[in-house]
Amino acid sequence: MTQHGWSDCPADLQRQVGRLLAGFQAILGENLLGVYLHGSLAMGCFNPLRSDLDLLAVTGEPMTTTERRSVAELLLAVSCQPAPVEISFLTRADLDRWRFPTPYDFHYGEDWRAHVTAALARGDWTRWDAQPRRDPDLAGHITVTRQRGVCLAGLPISVAFPAVPTADYRASILADVLDAHFGLASDLSHPVYVILNACRTLAFLRTGQVMSKDEGGVWALTVLPEPLRPAAAALLEAYRHRRDEGGLSPEAIGQLADHLRWEIHLPLRGA
Repeated sequence: MTQHGWSDCPADLQRQVGRLLAGFQAILGENLLGVYLHGSLAMGCFNPLRSDLDLLAVTGEPMTTTERRSVAELLLAVSCQPAPVEISFLTRADLDRWRFPTPYDFHYGEDWRAHVTAALARGDWTRWDAQPRRDPDLAGHITVTRQRGVCLAGLPISVAFPAVPTADYRASILADVLDAHFGLASDLSHPVYVILNACRTLAFLRTGQVMSKDEGGVWALTVLPEPLRPAAAALLEAYRHRRDEGGLSPEAIGQLADHLRWEIHLPLRGA
């Protein structure tokens, strides 16, 4: 399976992005300051069979409750047509007054579909304004956007987003990689994501470079102990081609995860 960047992605994905941009602009008008691509499609390793469409949107003011409902309905209709969408909306004021974890105005991802659908059906959406919202992952997403992202509409990236303090970016990616649900502290039921995410985290801790999961996997093959490299290579191939875990045993995956966990914790112990 060929991997893609934004400039050479399939036409149906470009149409999906176009539908989202047109919908956001129709709903938000001049309050929409920009929409930005980050993640695999921005970094040239988007796999149509595996990857999400990762977006950030910036508004001048918080959305009204009615606007949030309209945005939610749009996302429910357009996500997975063809790619799953993950997007956070942030206000300019929250970005200008940087805080960590970063506040956000609205978030959607496919793991939120059932919750959002139920909220719209029950009328809970009318109380969305009162809910406090912060996400440590956003420091990571914004850093990737500033270094590797694509402006799809609106303000230039360097104007829309502040430089994230290195300590906050580091805290963001460590919280993600050590997470009990989707990180190295999980049951490793999603080893492709967990291991390659750990590889790129270790790459940043060692080199200071912001990498994609694919790039992190390639880098790891140059530094891992020789006995662990076949497992890492198999997971990288699975990521690129949406294969299973390459016939790897749970023991092989566990040994690789244990090593990465140890290596990631080394600089933390010395901090």
